[in-house]
Amino acid sequence: MSSSITNLDHWHHLLGDGNEERIPVGGCIKLFSLLQGIDGKEAIVKKLFILVASVFFVSVHPALSAELIILTENLPPLNYVEDGVLVGPSVDTVKEIQRKVGSQEEIKVYPWARAYKMALEKENVVLFGMTHTKVRHEQFKWIGPLATKRDILVARKGSGIRINSLDDAKKVNRIGTLRDDTRERLLKSHGFTNLEPVSDEQMNAKKLMLGRIDLWAYKIPGLRTVCELAGVDYNEMEEVYSLREINVDIAFSKKTSDSIVQKWENAFNEMGADGTLMKIREKWNRKLPDAPFPELEDKP
Repeated sequence: MSSSITNLDHWHHLLGDGNEERIPVGGCIKLFSLLQGIDGKEAIVKKLFILVASVFFVSVHPALSAELIILTENLPPLNYVEDGVLVGPSVDTVKEIQRKVGSQEEIKVYPWARAYKMALEKENVVLFGMTHTKVRHEQFKWIGPLATKRDILVARKGSGIRINSLDDAKKVNRIGTLRDDTRERLLKSHGFTNLEPVSDEQMNAKKLMLGRIDLWAYKIPGLRTVCELAGVDYNEMEEVYSLREINVDIAFSKKTSDSIVQKWENAFNEMGADGTLMKIREKWNRKLPDAPFPELEDKP
């Protein structure tokens, strides 16, 4: 038996034991050279070629083979669960990016506090849509915007509550917020101590109508949709104060490879250039009474 065949049997045994990760790049190159001189054992050669090619690719390009954890929350109208299915313009956008970059990962819906903690602490986590604040800017890597929103304070019509400043809002008994949400963080940064957080905004809509909170910190677009999903009358609510206008983006955990973020950003930019983003936004504006992109409604 030739030394080449003997060496080949050795490599076949090693790879067959599930030890692919132990083969260094230099060893891969050596084995490629060995394969070039082998005429027989075609089945073994083919298997080795496929295995070594895979090992070589992962060794040289570990970032491109990383599996992502893609998360969002149930927060209409950009991303929400309807009849057990995750829908919304942000969902359509992210799925199209996935298609372009070859990402097969399932989008998971978690409560915001849990998803946000994962994005802060773990690597290769994608979380959308996240409000792009100054405080968060250095904590994540960003792509966007997915949309622009206006954070507001909402009261029941007929409540008699009038808010002309943040100091006025501090005087009410209870303000409903989403736990660890950007609006809650904003109000806390201004010294608010009368906040009552929950894990789902639909709970806040119901609590406001029942008089269990005095104000609800929420956003436009989205108010009408959440009210409908919660089974409360949107027309019985009114905006009493505007907190700010800000972008909602796709955020990547800080430990995510720049090469992955760049691939997603390139895909997102291509969607903007070829009109795909606009088509998604116009589609959802037509579909929902609570237009996710009200700025488009103002165009002739």
